Amino acid sequence: MSRATITTEFISPVPAVDPGGMNGLGRSKGAPALILRLIRAFMHGQWGLMALAMGCMGIVAAMTASIAWLMKPAVNEVFAGKDPAVLTLVAISFPAVFMAKGLANYGQRTLMNAVGTRIISRSREALYNHLQGMDIAFFAQSRTATLVSRFTVDLTLLKNTITTGTMALGRDAVTMVGLLVSLVALDLDLALIAGTVFPLAILPIVILGRRVRRAAKGMQSESGELDAQLLQIFQGIRVVKVYNAEEREAERVGGTIWRIYHHLMRSETVGASISMVLEILSGIAFAGVVIYGGQRVTEGNLDPGTFFAFLTSMFLLYQPIKRLGRVNIVAQEGLAAMERLFDVLDTPPGLREKPDAPELTVMGGEIRFEAVRLTYALGEGPALSDLTLTVPAGGTAALVGRSGAGKSTALQLVPRFYDADEGRVVIDGQDVRDVTFRSLWKAIAMVTQEVILFDDTVRANIAYGRPDASDAEIEAAARAAAGHDFVQEMPRGYDTMIGEQGVRLSGGQRQRLVIARAMLKNAPILLLDEATSALDAESERQVRQAFDSLRQGRTCVVVAHRLSTVMNADIIYVLDAGRVAESGTHAELLAKGGIYTDLCATELSKAEE
Repeated sequence: MSRATITTEFISPVPAVDPGGMNGLGRSKGAPALILRLIRAFMHGQWGLMALAMGCMGIVAAMTASIAWLMKPAVNEVFAGKDPAVLTLVAISFPAVFMAKGLANYGQRTLMNAVGTRIISRSREALYNHLQGMDIAFFAQSRTATLVSRFTVDLTLLKNTITTGTMALGRDAVTMVGLLVSLVALDLDLALIAGTVFPLAILPIVILGRRVRRAAKGMQSESGELDAQLLQIFQGIRVVKVYNAEEREAERVGGTIWRIYHHLMRSETVGASISMVLEILSGIAFAGVVIYGGQRVTEGNLDPGTFFAFLTSMFLLYQPIKRLGRVNIVAQEGLAAMERLFDVLDTPPGLREKPDAPELTVMGGEIRFEAVRLTYALGEGPALSDLTLTVPAGGTAALVGRSGAGKSTALQLVPRFYDADEGRVVIDGQDVRDVTFRSLWKAIAMVTQEVILFDDTVRANIAYGRPDASDAEIEAAARAAAGHDFVQEMPRGYDTMIGEQGVRLSGGQRQRLVIARAMLKNAPILLLDEATSALDAESERQVRQAFDSLRQGRTCVVVAHRLSTVMNADIIYVLDAGRVAESGTHAELLAKGGIYTDLCATELSKAEE
């Protein structure tokens, strides 16, 4: 059975999430609104299991009350009356009651775990699908580890609330009702004495519960911070060591760990306080019942069996009361997790497809920037300002300029990773903002200086854009990227695992795999941002020859600092302060004696060395 089949049968399809307000419920942070959102979004198809679980909870409650009722004949008829027939009945009844209670408890626990696990699985799917639809700007402003903690820390706490909390709430609430009915039925006067503690117990549970929620939110936030710190340190462990920063990083991580400790202790202290209050109140109530009830037994106004049955009911009653006090802590942690979950789901993507957007139709692949202006959210000034240029269909355009001129920024507008504030980017006359994302990205292959590889095999990384590619096609792409030879030398060839971000490869090897991936995709538009920066001169020459072949009949935009890459372009655009300062062929620009000439004499020539 495939993974997709399992997901369909076990979880059922995840409903579409309305990021603006989850089916019209808005952004309310109150507990009832949060719970209602969770139910409406992820509870569909689970009501049958919930009904069975509630039935099991009712059986548990009934059997618990039955234990108290069995005490009455056990004392009155067996010990006082010495009736052997009743003794046999009681002897049979006790194991039967406990067996029924055990089976019902197993059923409710299994069913509630199934419900809780499915809800969390749906929540994870909805969260992942929503994040996958977010734009690049969102991820640029978000910490990866913080987003990951939503899937791990927050949803784990939420699962505990749904399973342990809901199960205890339902079971103990029904048990309490059953036992309260037993108390009243056994003796009303004693029941009134025992019930005096209930109003006194509610207030501390409510007040202290609010503190738990604040502590839970703080703990979840600091856990995300810890994940972020550990991710940064482990990824940059070489820098940490060579700069002797171990102690500094240990202090930073240690500070976060102790803040998590304090939040956890606040939560545990509140839980212990609630338990202490309930124990004290229970002791007072027990004392009152024993004194008053014992006096009545002595006077002959109450039979011993009823008195012992009442004490048993009281003892059994205060157990669910204390558990409900602890459930409030679990519930507050779950509510804090729900808040953070819906905060992400309520965040709309900055870039969206237009309704009924058509697919991009690539005819020749001409790309035009028309008076484009772009300012980053945290930028002091525009990254691009009135940028106007044309990349001819099937031709190669090189973008050059000093650092910060806007070259890479311009490249990211083509696949619509960002939208221009003004102007537009068009492909064959079609504004990239008007077409579907999938058709746009299908037409583009991209290689950047930032190498992105996955913890998988060499084969899977090369075929990432074309998972149905044949072995021969994968090998041909690797050969074209000057990577086949080093792959063959690896322990398992193309089936070798390369580790997280290709950590088991050299910088040049990683870049060659990324280039092979782009070559295998065989898209009509090719975007290269310092694609050969990590290659040695010989490998760069081989890859450049492959690119020269790949560029035939395709539109290519190149950002490069190597003169050998730039000089063969059909047209070169020199960017300065986010706009085109010069344009022309290599020879034409050299003849002008402007910025390009200076670049060739300095940056481009240095890159070539």
